[in-house]
Amino acid sequence: MKIAVVDTQINPDLPDFQGADLTVAEGSACVGKDPTSSVASAGAQHGSTVTAMLIGNGTGVAQTKGIVPDASVTFYGVGSAADCDPLPEVAESKLTPIMWMVKRAVDDGADIVSVSMVEGQSGLASYGVLAEAAEKKVPVVAGNPNDGFKEGLYPAGLNSVIGVSAVDSDQKLPIAALGVENQIGDTTVVAPGVDIATIGDGSDPGSWDVSGRATGTSLATPLVAGILAAAKQKYPDATGNQLIQSLVRNTGAEDHEVQYSDTGGYGYGVASLRHTLSKDPTEYEDVNPLLNKGVGPTQEDIDEAAAALASPPAMDQPSPDGIGAFLPVIIGVGVGVLVLIVVGVVVTVVLVRRSRRRVGA
Repeated sequence: MKIAVVDTQINPDLPDFQGADLTVAEGSACVGKDPTSSVASAGAQHGSTVTAMLIGNGTGVAQTKGIVPDASVTFYGVGSAADCDPLPEVAESKLTPIMWMVKRAVDDGADIVSVSMVEGQSGLASYGVLAEAAEKKVPVVAGNPNDGFKEGLYPAGLNSVIGVSAVDSDQKLPIAALGVENQIGDTTVVAPGVDIATIGDGSDPGSWDVSGRATGTSLATPLVAGILAAAKQKYPDATGNQLIQSLVRNTGAEDHEVQYSDTGGYGYGVASLRHTLSKDPTEYEDVNPLLNKGVGPTQEDIDEAAAALASPPAMDQPSPDGIGAFLPVIIGVGVGVLVLIVVGVVVTVVLVRRSRRRVGA
């Protein structure tokens, strides 16, 4: 399984990743930023922690054991969360820095994309990226905001994306602003994300030699991505759409009819590794069930992406008043010159042969 993690930064040299199949994609999305950092900044601690929750070996300060330790993970470092000056190519693409990295991951052949970041804007360009991911049946898992009053709702709130919120050991939503539960509309599933051990204590900068505790949707997101990856490992013939179907149908511990609420903050319920692995996803319909959020790519967008992927780009035709207009003349002149050269060579050979005959007579 190839999992792409889109986050701020990572320290790939931590003991947590020794022996793991971890690659850091070159470059970031922000000017002057790097995807890796040996300094225990808040961003690097964040990216390292969520990645370790997928493939950590349990030897680091937080003793984090990954949910799918044998998976192949590529880390795509955005480089920053709040103070990002997008690279020129990112700005030209009309994509946000996060969605720029999601596109890179999908283009690179990721099987699952995990995004533990949020942003306050989206756009048609982002819809195109997600439409292509949906057409390729690549599940995109993204964390909801930890505070719906202050943070952005994207990309988790977009169609086709698995939006994840955190719950505690009692399956309760954490308290957000104004003393109320963090109930985010259009949530897909929830997963453990309260009081989780972290690599570093969250100080900026901090130390790699200490562990702290944190709560957030960022920590629940890799667990959901890991459930999908584990299901794909067990059922390799299942498509990404069928994996999503299995995830939302097999929440909780017991079998039940599909239940969904777009207002309570739980969506389809608590994601379950054991329950999801107990069902063969290939028995479910091969369609993405998350196209009803009202924002983001539609089935029509996905169909258009399919058509674009099926048709190779046409070669650019030269303008009639450009060099293309003179192409026949150029070819004609070239052929004429070639004929003259051939005739000249033949005449020369004949004359030389006749000359040699005279000498030998």
